[in-house]
Amino acid sequence: MKKTLVVLVCALACLAATDASAAVKYKRYPQCTGGPVTEKTCECHASATPASRRFHYCHAGESCDTTTGKCSK
Repeated sequence: MKKTLVVLVCALACLAATDASAAVKYKRYPQCTGGPVTEKTCECHASATPASRRFHYCHAGESCDTTTGKCSK
């Protein structure tokens, strides 16, 4: 009975740690509008398909091309 309880507690601890690390690993930033970027960091998404998964992180001073989802200086 004790072994089962210990295994159950360990399994739940591992699941909780996995969820927490996923939140840090996949941090989301606001979506860029087309053109010059004024925010510190944003996601420049390609508009080729609805809900496109292709994007790059753009930083202030760069320009977001919403057709390709790429940033340029």
